[in-house]
Amino acid sequence: MKIRKTLFPLLFVFFLAVTLAILSGSSLQYRLPLESNGDGIRTISDVFYEAANGNIGKLSLPDYLSGLEPRSQVTIHTTVEARPGESLLVKSVFAPLRLYLNNRLIYEYGQAGSYPAYLNDPPTGLAIVKLPAEGGSFNLRLEFQSLTQRSTLSLPAVFIGDSSALLTELFRLNGFSLLFSLILIFLGITMTLISLTYIRRIPAGTSFLWLGLFSLSAGAWVLGECDLTIFLLPYPSLLHAMTYMGLFCVTIALLRFGLVILNPKNKLPLQLMLWLHTLSAAAAFLLQLTGAMDFTKSVYWFHLINPLGLATFAACLMLEKVRYHNPVAKRFAPAVFLFSVSTLLELANYWLHLTVILTLFFQLGALAFVIFLSIFSGFYVRQAIGTAAEKRRLEYEMTAMERQLALQRLQYQQLMESDELVKAQRHDLRHQLAVLRSLSGDEKKLNEYIDGLTAKIPSGEAIRLCENYAVNAVAAYYYAMAQRAGIDIGLSLAVPGKLDSVAESDLCVVVGNLMENAVEACASMTGGRRFIRVNSRWEYGILTLAVDNSFAGKIRKQDGAFLSSKRPGKGTGIVSVAAVARKHGGNIRFEEKEGVFQASVYMWLAADKQ
Repeated sequence: MKIRKTLFPLLFVFFLAVTLAILSGSSLQYRLPLESNGDGIRTISDVFYEAANGNIGKLSLPDYLSGLEPRSQVTIHTTVEARPGESLLVKSVFAPLRLYLNNRLIYEYGQAGSYPAYLNDPPTGLAIVKLPAEGGSFNLRLEFQSLTQRSTLSLPAVFIGDSSALLTELFRLNGFSLLFSLILIFLGITMTLISLTYIRRIPAGTSFLWLGLFSLSAGAWVLGECDLTIFLLPYPSLLHAMTYMGLFCVTIALLRFGLVILNPKNKLPLQLMLWLHTLSAAAAFLLQLTGAMDFTKSVYWFHLINPLGLATFAACLMLEKVRYHNPVAKRFAPAVFLFSVSTLLELANYWLHLTVILTLFFQLGALAFVIFLSIFSGFYVRQAIGTAAEKRRLEYEMTAMERQLALQRLQYQQLMESDELVKAQRHDLRHQLAVLRSLSGDEKKLNEYIDGLTAKIPSGEAIRLCENYAVNAVAAYYYAMAQRAGIDIGLSLAVPGKLDSVAESDLCVVVGNLMENAVEACASMTGGRRFIRVNSRWEYGILTLAVDNSFAGKIRKQDGAFLSSKRPGKGTGIVSVAAVARKHGGNIRFEEKEGVFQASVYMWLAADKQ
């Protein structure tokens, strides 16, 4: 199950990376030629047009022409008065363009061979075109060719003025979008990198991964849509790919994030929407790569399913909040509601042109959404890390308790075997006494017989290290282990014979962990004197325990805490000892100096009065 949870995001990232690499590789060779020069800005809006279908008339740019046959020509012409050193700012939206000045071609964009073969229509282009340095009155003619993927031709306004003023105006109109997209991309990269450090340790780490991918997708979409970006990254085809890949994948990452962090009772609606979006995005990518359908045409489908996916997400959220009282849903609801409203406003903005800045509502909603959820996910992951650490500690303590019970069972079995042996020997004692009586007159045979009986008597050497039976069982186990490994071990344990059952169990965890670590450290040494010294003292209800052992190698520490040599992060045994000590009003201290590791623990332990 854990493999499936981590495999899907990795495959998703790999698929996006391969797709973007293919699109980017074929896009980078088609660099947009940019020029600049001029003073002041004026809008060229009142123009005349002629269409290939015979329609002629007057337009006020920006405007649209519909019902055109694919690749039919639309000509716009007007007269401009240019000052010395001015330039034109022209834009083409998915349409090939030629710009003539006094019937002389001075700029062209989107002609065959100037963009990748998988695109049926050229991507959006924007350029600042120099006018003759001396200025004057010019006949301006723009020749557009209609699109193959859409029936509507967009005719943007043309601006004239100083090149620096034109760029300043672009910054005024698009600077926020550019900054916003860069912030989202930065947050996305940061959260994705953070998730890679946690995704293997805890499932909650995937929440940062999907939130990071959501932020990256949203940032790529806005960055590609921003007119200003093309002057910083003059590769229209690459920006085109970024825009639509970000738009198509943004809901996938959001739904995945919701499944991870919300963990709804009924996952089916979100899972169905997730598969719908994933298959739709994959189909759109394949259709674009094969040239069967451009992103500009398949985007209409995503204008339907993206709001539907968000609505499904919001509905599941409200169901979890109202019916199942999911605490995550309660905290999550305001951010999702805000993002849903901003997305619906953006959809209306796309069709009704409510603002000059495209994606403005989405930008504001997404930025607030990502910041809110970043903070929320941080607390969520932090809590999950703490829960995972506590789970590991409890599992470790459970293992230690099971080991303690096994040792106690072993000692009990040995006692039972000894008891049976004593019973058998008591049974035979009468016979032995009778034999001894019969041999009383023969001293030699009597001595030989007594020597034989003595050899058969078991030694009965049971390791007795302290009065407490349970603690003795644990200490004796590691004491014997150290002796078998040839480690010089000295042990002096002062532990009350009777303790509260909980305190007794906790003390076994402490003694077992510290002695196990000491034995392992000494066993790993390849040279030098290997020794362990264990001492404890119990007075006025306070038990102090000190374990010193030799070690070789390097002790790893992080933020003052010792790290495990067997697994990433802090040692589970050390964490368990610290938790037990603090549970009983005590504390721990670990030091290392001159090849000796010193562990000290004190705890409040009251003896059982029964």
